[in-house]
Amino acid sequence: MTLRRILAMAITIALVIGLPATGFAENNDNGDNGDNGNGATVDRVPGSSMLPDFFHGMRAGGAGSSHTAVASGVDAIYQNPAGIARAPMYVIDGTFSHAPEGALLSAGIADSKLNPQFAMGIAYNYFIGRGDLAHLSGHDARLAIAIPVVPEQISIGAGVRYLRIKDDRLPKEDEEDPQLMIHGVTFDAGINFRVAEMLHLGLKGQNLLDLCASDEVCRGSTPTRVGAGVGVGRETDFMISADAAVDLTSGPSPTFDFGVGGEYLVAHAIPLRIGFQRRGFLDRNLLTVGAGWRSEQAGVDFSYQHDLNRSSQFGYMSGGFSVYF
Repeated sequence: MTLRRILAMAITIALVIGLPATGFAENNDNGDNGDNGNGATVDRVPGSSMLPDFFHGMRAGGAGSSHTAVASGVDAIYQNPAGIARAPMYVIDGTFSHAPEGALLSAGIADSKLNPQFAMGIAYNYFIGRGDLAHLSGHDARLAIAIPVVPEQISIGAGVRYLRIKDDRLPKEDEEDPQLMIHGVTFDAGINFRVAEMLHLGLKGQNLLDLCASDEVCRGSTPTRVGAGVGVGRETDFMISADAAVDLTSGPSPTFDFGVGGEYLVAHAIPLRIGFQRRGFLDRNLLTVGAGWRSEQAGVDFSYQHDLNRSSQFGYMSGGFSVYF
């Protein structure tokens, strides 16, 4: 089977999954859900206020956020911390995400090159609300470490995440009250396997401490999710990936999330991406696309995510750059 046929199959799968979801979304009475994919989200679900959703990685953002098994560099801090040690690299990323509900500034550094036995990454996001989310602002800081148990074959990783989200609508108890909706620390963990040259597997646990599990105001914003992913292909040619996860804490019973995506590199330098993502608790269906340019020293990326629950509205865009050392 040629690379073109494999890529065509990936695109077909994404569209077959996404098109039925479009019909489902248009018949959904809950029209207040919105997502900017890599930035802020407007979520109106039972027992939940309008919540911000932070960055999920630029490359993954165009491929259905389905990179549990294949994320590397800064993307791995968000997708699976074990991915930082998948391959030796030193990279700096910067991203800007724009949506009707707000803007998100993101930056990160990942290093598995200077000390190959102990990879590390840090990332920071700042959200500025606008319109219906003008009352929200906040910070999301992350630190992840990973160890290549078997270099370029098996890696394990863990991450810590600090969240501080301010809601100006909350009543002030005194002059020093910061009106915090979310404030605390949670954790991620993961493992990656390169089973064969073109077969990758990954396992992860996200937000192992749900900061909003018992809070009706922000429930669903930091869900404890346990999931697995698979990837087929090479990062320098093409990659087909799929993720599945169980959300254990957002609702009264577990809900199911999944994503699929494909990436193809034209002339080994221009990545083209497509994908679909389903978030069960939020009843959200996203069709995603992405593109960029890559060299050994630098790269740029763009992604667009269309919320099928709001199919008549323009979606959400992100752009970023990467510098490699």
